[in-house]
Amino acid sequence: MRFLLAVERLSSRRVYIFLMAVLGFLMLQGCTSTPQYFEPTPIVSAGNSMLYLYRPAASNPGSKPLLGSYPEVMINGVSHGVIRYNEYRSIELAPGATEVRLTGNSANAKWKPRDTLYSLMLQPGKAAYLKFRVEYNMKNMRLIDPSPKYQIGMSLTPASQATQELRFIDKGV
Repeated sequence: MRFLLAVERLSSRRVYIFLMAVLGFLMLQGCTSTPQYFEPTPIVSAGNSMLYLYRPAASNPGSKPLLGSYPEVMINGVSHGVIRYNEYRSIELAPGATEVRLTGNSANAKWKPRDTLYSLMLQPGKAAYLKFRVEYNMKNMRLIDPSPKYQIGMSLTPASQATQELRFIDKGV
C-alpha cells in the first residue's frame, strides 16, 4: 500500500511539474510578439488625406491599464467606430482642420475616463499618425488611495516612428 501511495505522489508531482512547464511555455509564447509588416492604406479619392489613429500596448509591466475599455472615435462630429487596446485604424478624410474626439458618451463605447480631444490640420495626399496613449500614472498612485490613475492623451507622431510602432499593432475593423 505504501508503494502505491509513493507512486501516486510521484506521478502527481510529475503531472504538476509538467503542467507548470506547459503553462510557462504558453505564457512565453504570448509575451513574444513578432513584428509584422506595416502596409499603408492607399488613399482612394484624389486629394484626400489618410489619418492613422492607433492605441499601442501600454509600456508598464504587469496588468495593462483600461485593457477592456475602449472609446468611440468621433472625427468632426462623425463616428468612426471604437478604438480598442493595441489596435489601429486608417481613416480617409478630406484635408483641412480636423477635430478628433475619443469619447465614452455613446452607446458603442465602453469608456469611463473623460473625453480626449485633439485638433490637427490634414494635408491633401498626405498621411498623419495620431497616437492615443493610455498608461498608468505611477507618480500619482498612493497607498492611501489605491485606485488606478492614468495618463491619457493623443499626440501627432512622425511617420518614421509611427510606422515602426504600427508593426506591432493589430488593424481595427
